This record gives sequence, structure tokens and C-alpha cells, in this order.
Amino acid sequence: MDKMKKADWFLIYITVVIGITLLRISKGYPYGLVQFLNSFVELAGNIIEYFGLTKIFYILQNIPIKWLLFFVAGIQMAIGFLVLYLFRSVWEQGTMILLKKGNTVLKTGITLYIMIVSVIAIFICSIVGLPIGGIMILLTHIAISFGRIPIMIFLGYLLLQQFRIKGEIYLYYMIGGFVMLLFESVYMIGNAFLFFVFPVFALGIDMLIFLYYFVYQCRLPVEFEQKHKFDRKKMRDIIKKDL
Repeated sequence: MDKMKKADWFLIYITVVIGITLLRISKGYPYGLVQFLNSFVELAGNIIEYFGLTKIFYILQNIPIKWLLFFVAGIQMAIGFLVLYLFRSVWEQGTMILLKKGNTVLKTGITLYIMIVSVIAIFICSIVGLPIGGIMILLTHIAISFGRIPIMIFLGYLLLQQFRIKGEIYLYYMIGGFVMLLFESVYMIGNAFLFFVFPVFALGIDMLIFLYYFVYQCRLPVEFEQKHKFDRKKMRDIIKKDL
């Protein structure tokens, strides 16, 4: 990773402090957002009653919330595996962007986070714009979910590098996913990582992937790519030549 200046480390510190502070002083969600989410809860309740799924609902209610969160995280990781398999080169570039240009990712992510939250807040505070705000929240959540994939690969790569273990990108992703879940589960500051720190980096990665990979078509060399692969055809030709 590029050497970060003292100002960049100070910016990271301020980012974490602001995230924790906002979560601590927040007394609740906006009334409009609560109404919007309550409508989905009522709709889900009507669907459950219509299809006779009340018993399943009660069973889910008795399951500890931690197990449900692990289940949801497992589903997200499974979806991430599929997305990573289908678009591997994109997320490799995202990981390299985070590895090589971490300070740019942070600054871009903070800017986008503030802009998106501000726009969503404006829409949510208006009854007319409430559906648009809900759609923006959904789209932002999808974008952050995609942006978390390179972060997981990055964390897994850094962790295994400390033990001088070379692995495949899927191994980095899996290890990094558990590391990210560990950060989000830390008492007092877990919510700051979940709702602020990781979303900031995810949004920054999404924007830079779009600019570098799709607009400028710039490719960064992938450090964890296997450079020397076993070439069966070459080995077969050498054996035949000796014979």
C-alpha cells in the first residue's frame, strides 16, 4: 500500500470518531423512514397470514438474533462468491485499487457517503419523496454489498500475508469475510464499522472501479495472481523430446 501521510491517518481517525458519534447521539430514525419501513412490515405480515406461514414466523421469532445475523451474513457471502466467480477481474481490480490507492478510496467514499446520506435525508423528510428515498436506500445497500467484496479480499490477503501464506482469491474472500464480521461484532464500535467505516470504503471502491476499470480502462497488476502456472502441454513436449 502507498505510504499514507499523517493527514490521511488523521482523516481515518476523524472518520471513525464521526461515525461513532453520530450513532451515539442519534435518538432514532426519521419518522418518515419508520412509516415507510412499517408499511413493508405490515405487507410481510399480510403475506404470511395469507399463505398460512404463521407457524414458520413464530419459529423464526424464537431463534436468537445472533443466529439470524450469521444466517444472513452466510447468504450474503454465498451471493458474493457467485458474483466474484462471474466477475472476478472486476473485483480483483477493486482489491488492487484499495491496496494501491487506499487514501483516494477513503476520500472518495467519504464524499459519496455524505452526498448520498444528505440526498436520502431530503427525500425521506418529504412525504412525496419518501418512495424515492426508499429506492435510493435500496440501491445504496446493493452498491455497498458489491463494494464489500474487494474489502473482504483485501482483509483476507493482508491477514494471510502476515503469516506468509499464499492462497487463492476465494480463500482471501472467505477469510476476509470472517474478519469483517469480527470487526462488526466488536462491542461499542461494531456499529460504526457496519454503518459507516465499511460503507465509506465500499462506496469509494465502487466509484473508482467505475472510473478506472470501465471509463479509463486502466488495469492495475494483480499482486496475488499466480504468475507461474503448471503448463501440462509444455511438460508433455519436454518428455516427448527426451524420448
